[in-house]
Amino acid sequence: MPDSHSDRDHAEFSPSSLKYVAGCAGFQGRGGTSAAAEKGTRIHEALEIGDPSNLESEEEVSIFHEIVAEEESFLQNFINSSSVSGLEVKEDLKEIQLTVELEGTSTWGTCDRMVVFNNNTGVLIDYKTGISVIDPPEKNQQARAYTVGAFQKYKDLDEIVFLFIVPVRNETLFHTFHRSDVQTMVSDLSGIIKQGEVTRPKWEAGAPALEELTPTVNCRFCKHEDKCPALGGLVIEVAKKVNPQLPDVDLEETEDPEIVEQLWVIAKIVSNWSQRLKQRAVSMALEGVEFPSLRLKNMGTTRKITDNKSLIAIAETYGLSLDDILSLASIPLAKLAKEAGQQAEKGSKKKISEEFLDACEDAGILRKSEPRFTLS
Repeated sequence: MPDSHSDRDHAEFSPSSLKYVAGCAGFQGRGGTSAAAEKGTRIHEALEIGDPSNLESEEEVSIFHEIVAEEESFLQNFINSSSVSGLEVKEDLKEIQLTVELEGTSTWGTCDRMVVFNNNTGVLIDYKTGISVIDPPEKNQQARAYTVGAFQKYKDLDEIVFLFIVPVRNETLFHTFHRSDVQTMVSDLSGIIKQGEVTRPKWEAGAPALEELTPTVNCRFCKHEDKCPALGGLVIEVAKKVNPQLPDVDLEETEDPEIVEQLWVIAKIVSNWSQRLKQRAVSMALEGVEFPSLRLKNMGTTRKITDNKSLIAIAETYGLSLDDILSLASIPLAKLAKEAGQQAEKGSKKKISEEFLDACEDAGILRKSEPRFTLS
């Protein structure tokens, strides 16, 4: 099997990160992994070898098959709609590494698939397995970088169609690039990376200048979010709209007690405002509003006993003495239920714990909170 996608190296300013760097030259990804990233890696590896047997859920298998079907349908339509009779595939490559030579800099990355035809055209395909909104190829810096790399690699190509397949959003996004587009794209990409090469290293000595940084909705993905002066400046600007009488604050003088106190006041004002905004966003999501990259998450409910005497009576029927109950009085209900299960024979401990909770609910002494939600 090919090497794991998650183990592969990445360019310092990889094509997939250029959207964020274009938004703020100081952007630097957090690194690490997540459940969504690991799911995407598994699906990409399955698509590379054409075998979904190592996927871990029905959802992953469904995404795999949707991508395969969309991909083959698009390629067949591409062939059928061609004005060239006898159009044939010259090369069909998966996980193709493309080097992108720019003006005084460069980058590289791996595109999921490239199909080259015998009429000086090609199709680049990239799979997106998440829920996030994907910019169309003509505006997408990753697609533009891969396309430049493909034109540079295949000197005889006149046109390249770039296709994003986004099954979770039921979308296919495509655009036809021409060789005449290359110089403009090279200039744009060069400017993005070269500004990043100037700005990003300044984090090593503290922080870039305020004017070099631009807060965007993608700041939450940046490893420097907690110490970014641009975000601090943005907070102060928002706070001054709430209270125009607030004094100016020099963010570089945070060791001064008076300055820290002023920041504390600002933080309280902005915190209250942000909490209201978060609640409004969650309410909108619950009503069905779809955000570009935020997803509604159910945080579950809490349980609280409302009648301690009834709780004791129920607990005693499950073999717990009053001393047992009192020794656990400060422990959450879930742990008390687990303790009831420990009194049972091996093999039925979980069942007894669940029955304990059910008994509390049946007795009307268990109160559940409303479901909790957040956005991430």
